[in-house]
Amino acid sequence: MEELKIEYIEIEKLNHYENNSKIHTKEQIEHIANSIKEFGFNDPLGIAGEDNIVLEGNGRVEAARLLGMEKLPCVRLDHLTKEEQQAYVIAHNSLNLETGFDDGILFQELKRLQEFDFTDFGIDADKYLKTCIRVQQRLLKPIKKVHYLISLDINKNDQIAHLIDRIKRIEGVEIESTTN
Repeated sequence: MEELKIEYIEIEKLNHYENNSKIHTKEQIEHIANSIKEFGFNDPLGIAGEDNIVLEGNGRVEAARLLGMEKLPCVRLDHLTKEEQQAYVIAHNSLNLETGFDDGILFQELKRLQEFDFTDFGIDADKYLKTCIRVQQRLLKPIKKVHYLISLDINKNDQIAHLIDRIKRIEGVEIESTTN
């Protein structure tokens, strides 16, 4: 693996990747700027080439401009081919879209941080707390039993037997079988 080295580059020497498909609204850039003010610029930009094309971090560059920052931390991604760089832009920008939050952990963290104001970062902590409380209440509602009817192909006996063995080990699971 290539060892990354952080270098600080003047903001006016950084150039936007013209085919970046990630949308950054004015509001989001303000939220990023507020985050940088509160926590610092802790995430280096990914750049490539002599022209210092910003492959990842264009929103952070715009936020840093709003804040009047002069130099930003960067890592070079020149070890990637042009095609890999293009693919990286899409992959990097989409990876955090794949999942949400673990509601239980988020609820606990937000309860601990009730005094912290997240609104400057575009986060409605109260909305998350209310959602988590509703989810928790729904999960804690006692359910007597849920019955599922599952049809299994008897031609796959070994796989079915293995699956049933695994299911039987789950606490609270009862298995009844009938044949038609």
